[in-house]
Amino acid sequence: MEKSMSTLSAREAFEKLEKVGEGTYGKVYRAIDKSTGKIVALKKTRLHEDEEGVPPTTLREVSILRMLSRDPHVVRLMDVKQGQNKEGKMVLYLVFEYMHTDLKKFIRSFRQTGENIPASTVKSLMYQLCKGVAFCHGHGILHR
Repeated sequence: MEKSMSTLSAREAFEKLEKVGEGTYGKVYRAIDKSTGKIVALKKTRLHEDEEGVPPTTLREVSILRMLSRDPHVVRLMDVKQGQNKEGKMVLYLVFEYMHTDLKKFIRSFRQTGENIPASTVKSLMYQLCKGVAFCHGHGILHR
């Protein structure tokens, strides 16, 4: 009997393609959803060894991200998967829609070519940023 996607582990459900980022939170991978063929972003969150289960801060982040995912100007959290690292310790993977670039890389690409970002593009980006931040603020969330 085949497992439903909701019960598959991260390793069973996704194939990691490449690491696209890393920070204090953990690592982010570009991956493919094996059931749909869609490209996703997997944020691997580190769980502290002294904690039993999922830390409250991680639960709060997931709850907030699920609520914010209703807005088209906020990256969408699609799922949360459990997995194990190489040492056999539990990790959580937050599954996000995959964005091909980020604002920093987009701006850098114009700097490297010496071109100016078209005013219409700046206007559109600022509108989208303000809408996303306004949605967050409207729900009592401050983006840092």
